[in-house]
This record gives sequence, C-alpha cells and structure tokens, in this order.
Amino acid sequence: MEFFRCNCPERGDVILDGSNQGPNRDAAGNLVTKECNAGLHVISLTCPGGKKCIPEQVEVEIKDTDPISPMELTFQCAG
Repeated sequence: MEFFRCNCPERGDVILDGSNQGPNRDAAGNLVTKECNAGLHVISLTCPGGKKCIPEQVEVEIKDTDPISPMELTFQCAG
C-alpha cells in the first residue's frame, strides 16, 4: 500500500480516481492520511461551499511511501 495526504487550509472530500475517500481533515482539523495502490492516480479535493479548488485535479504517481512519510499534495480553495 501507498499513502498520501491532501493539504488544504479548509476541509474537503478527497476524490481518488473518481471515488470519494472521505475528508482530508479529521474533526480536530488534523490532516488524514489516505491509502492507495502504487501507481498513477488522479486526485482532486472538493472544497466546501461550492468554492473552486486549485488545482482542480492532479495526476501523480504514488510510490515508495509509508504511513510516516506519505506523499503530500497541496490544494487551495478559492472564492
């Protein structure tokens, strides 16, 4: 298994290859580490309140990660 996190100042749902993986942050506001298979993936984040997420999506190869050192993807919610 491989591991990644979607870093955004706001809480949103992580979409991995078209499938909702749940929120990027827990109830306390901490980033949640997600699991996936090794390989090329399309990842996006849905921002709250209909805001647009930047980037809209990323295509990234996830490999050689572990729960302690997940791949970090950065998103920003825009008004």
